[in-house]
Amino acid sequence: MTDEQWQSLLFNCQGVFRPASPLDSRDLFSGRTEQIVRTGQAVHTIGQHAIIFGQRGVGKSSLANILKILLSGEKKIVVKVNCHKDDSFSKIWKNALDEIHFVEQKTVSVIGATRDIYSSPGDSLRDDAGVSEVKKALSVIGRQSDTVFIFDEFDRLHGLKVQQMFADLIKDLSDHAVNSTLILVGVANDVSGIIQEHASIDRCVVQIPMPRMNNEELKEIIQKAMQELGTTIEAEALELIVAISQGLPHYTHLIGRESVSNAIKAKRLNSKIDDVKAGVNTAVQNTKGTLLDTYQAATRGQRKGTLFQHVLLACALAEVDDQGFFISAAVRNPLTRIMKTVSSRNPTDSIKIDYDISGFSQHLDKFSSDPTRGPVLEKAGTARKFRFRFLNPLLQPYVIMRGVSDGFLDGELLELLRSKKQPEY
Repeated sequence: MTDEQWQSLLFNCQGVFRPASPLDSRDLFSGRTEQIVRTGQAVHTIGQHAIIFGQRGVGKSSLANILKILLSGEKKIVVKVNCHKDDSFSKIWKNALDEIHFVEQKTVSVIGATRDIYSSPGDSLRDDAGVSEVKKALSVIGRQSDTVFIFDEFDRLHGLKVQQMFADLIKDLSDHAVNSTLILVGVANDVSGIIQEHASIDRCVVQIPMPRMNNEELKEIIQKAMQELGTTIEAEALELIVAISQGLPHYTHLIGRESVSNAIKAKRLNSKIDDVKAGVNTAVQNTKGTLLDTYQAATRGQRKGTLFQHVLLACALAEVDDQGFFISAAVRNPLTRIMKTVSSRNPTDSIKIDYDISGFSQHLDKFSSDPTRGPVLEKAGTARKFRFRFLNPLLQPYVIMRGVSDGFLDGELLELLRSKKQPEY
């Protein structure tokens, strides 16, 4: 290949991997079959609506984009809008209805010619429109075509009033069999985190959780990208990307992009594990903002020999349950392995390797309750049965990336990471 061709391939790599923006191509979208099917069932059932919820970084906005593409192919009017914290009920609906355009031919009497007149149902919506006015507008549109409205980042809407008005609208649309479907998408652990006063609409809302992606779905992201670029990746390198990602496609795209870029810069079409490790290092160095600030605050040591960095990495490597919680005892094994690595680096220093729970329990308490360190962990349960998990799910893979970049994760610890159970929450 010529230098120009390598440069073109490197440029294409930046577009195939999309860590910073949602996917908008069916060819590059992977997994989420169950969520697509359940949403489709809601759309095709009059009176049914859907709420899609899950953690940050699991790919909800990408799913929203793909749903718009799939449903538009069915000759439906499909509108997707992003919600903002200052949006009122009437404003967000005016934004949505302004996306719909009807064309009417009108004859000009003087010359007998015709011209197209464009109109939008949002034109007649008042600035303080309420539930009944929006329902009336949707009823009129529904007589002409099936309509689907996708509201992404719905959790950003400020105040309970807007959420309650959406709940009332959903109930009214369902009760009167209006030919419009609402799909609400947002960050939450359950439906109550998306829309308040939802008990009365349970029968007309399909609740669709978005869990973290499984390993096969994450592998498919990389494999589709490789196919698009005409490149390959070694199995060991692919497994490491998947293990670090911890079920979050954001990190699969991020590490995949940096890894493949490294191979292309070396004029190779095959990515290796060293490309992944170098890619992780680049990703860590380029991380700015809240995530970096959170990590630095959590691991900042007040004196030499503090273990905050090592314990936080051990927490990221600890075995978890389906909801992502780990117990104190699950931290002991990875911490011991981390401290062995630290000891091998500093053979002249006397470094403690084996720790009982009492040796790091205060670190867990500070991670979960000390405001100067975040907190970065959520604490649940009762005394002697406490469980912990990362408050920000995006922080956990970042902590693992820091472990790789800092040289703590190699050999046995990499094997521990690969064998670690992935959380489903």
